[in-house]
Amino acid sequence: MTLVLEVENLNFSIAGTPILDNVSFSLEANDFMSIIGPNGGGKSTLLKLLLGLESPDSGSIRLFGQPPMIGRKKVGYLPQKTDHDLGFPITVKE
Repeated sequence: MTLVLEVENLNFSIAGTPILDNVSFSLEANDFMSIIGPNGGGKSTLLKLLLGLESPDSGSIRLFGQPPMIGRKKVGYLPQKTDHDLGFPITVKE
């Protein structure tokens, strides 16, 4: 068993409003996982926490056995929204 992702007792809030409350799960190599839920349910927030783009209020996250800021080097992530200028003249090849 190789743990790719381990989340234990994860808590996150915004302006005092709980977004994630005591979330725990793990994911082994070759497993698949889906994150589903309503708009505003915390799905994107969870992904940001897993990648170290946000910091949890409490709890722990290990990605490939390391903190998210280090383990995320082995992960591909395409955000739903970006801040880049879509009119910038660049091609995929560039």
